Amino acid sequence: MIAAVARGAAIVALMAAPALAQDTTKSPMRKRTVYEDLQMFSQVLNQIRVNHPDSIDTHDLLMAAVTGMVNAADPHSFVIPAVRFDAEKERQLNDGKLFPVPVDFRFVDGAPIVVNVAPGSKAAQQDILIGDELVAIDGKAVAAESPMELEITLAGQKNSTVTLAFERRRVDGSLVHVDRVVRRERVADATAVPAAFMLDNATGYARITTFDNEKVADDLHDALSQLEKQGMTRLILDLRDNGGGLVSEAAKVAGEFLPKGAIVYTSTGKKQQVSDTGRVSRSFWKSEKRYPIVVMVNGGTASASELVAGALQDHDRALIVGRPTFGKSLIMQGFPMSDGSLIELVVGHISTPCGRVIQRSYRTITRREYYRLARAERDTAGRPSCETDHGRTAYGGGGIYPDVPLAEPEGKPVWLAKALERDILLRWIGSYLSGPGASMPGVDALAATPLLTPTVLQDFRGFASREGAAIPSDAGSDSLLQKALLPVLAGGKYGEAGYYRLSAALDPQVKSALLAFDRASAILTASK
Repeated sequence: MIAAVARGAAIVALMAAPALAQDTTKSPMRKRTVYEDLQMFSQVLNQIRVNHPDSIDTHDLLMAAVTGMVNAADPHSFVIPAVRFDAEKERQLNDGKLFPVPVDFRFVDGAPIVVNVAPGSKAAQQDILIGDELVAIDGKAVAAESPMELEITLAGQKNSTVTLAFERRRVDGSLVHVDRVVRRERVADATAVPAAFMLDNATGYARITTFDNEKVADDLHDALSQLEKQGMTRLILDLRDNGGGLVSEAAKVAGEFLPKGAIVYTSTGKKQQVSDTGRVSRSFWKSEKRYPIVVMVNGGTASASELVAGALQDHDRALIVGRPTFGKSLIMQGFPMSDGSLIELVVGHISTPCGRVIQRSYRTITRREYYRLARAERDTAGRPSCETDHGRTAYGGGGIYPDVPLAEPEGKPVWLAKALERDILLRWIGSYLSGPGASMPGVDALAATPLLTPTVLQDFRGFASREGAAIPSDAGSDSLLQKALLPVLAGGKYGEAGYYRLSAALDPQVKSALLAFDRASAILTASK
């Protein structure tokens, strides 16, 4: 009863306070001054200190306010408090003495969500999916609150491992817990162009997995030279799931196909040093390549890879095929604070040559919606647009919108998802390649006829059955098994190039890209 009376008195007091403090000379719509807001902040802090029954550290309250203020600015700026910021570990990571986990995360409503798994990494073969939520690291709850802090937390010695626990929502709505032992590795140390081969007598295929090293343009140049020697007269450049990296390398890659001096991007910010115009600057290429190009993109194409796609589209140099890209193109800068905390702040935006802002809008939607819509169906309605060099309409304001949009790939059926979650495919492949698969055909023969025999499929079903997994035996399931097993078999037998070779041979989106070359050729002809 006493509690009820006290609560009632408090409610009356709260209701009465505005009337007592009311100032009829001030319009309720008048914009408040910074001084008035700071005064209110001080009042709130004082009320908590004086009236809250818990012993709350004032510094914790102030850091919470700082974090909230930075988070309110945009979805990508963040704070790492001094108590959690390991500056020495960050330095070792930046110096290459420590190695990261090759998985990129974004924080959505405080939860770390997978947005990319580095192509070519061991983790890419471990069924870690975009949308998986990280819930534990080596059995401990996740303490990090930003992508950078999490990257530093997960870093360790080269080739050491860490156990990551994920929660995953399957296509049927069920929730599953998945543990993965992930190896720390720096994929950028390897080639950024792990796959370059001829799809047919005329079409070359090259995949760029990252822009996060200083040899991307060199690797691509060498790969294209080899393809040209094999008779390539048109190119599919695959930037799907390329999370970006160095803007300078993006400019060099675009320079492989654009003339010297062509604009690749422009950047703007409040400070003059942020504003810049990136142009093609080449010293060892005699001339840009002039064959038809189809660039493949999807929702995992982000940052520097979006700059390449946007520049080639704006200059009518390539046809963009696939899904709308992620829509993240920002300049960020770190600002150390006096107490040892770090603020990583957005300081500028980047636009394509014709003026499209690549960054998706984050002012009118919630943070959860911002990330959820990264891979959602988004058409051109309401998007800002501009004209390419030769008058085509190109859309921005949410990534690079493809000239030829493709449907989102279908999700895996539950039986296949369960087999992947339990690593049944990888465990079977290891035993199969050391036994019956030792005489498996070469990668060229497999790509020419990407088909496993009924005996091979039967062998896998028997293995899965012994592991307690039921695999359906209908024709549709056989087709899905072919697509799931062949790339991983080729990767186990012939390495990363084999994996990408069979993936491309079985990929319906690559087939759609091949059908788009008439339009790519028309664009190139019009630009002469």
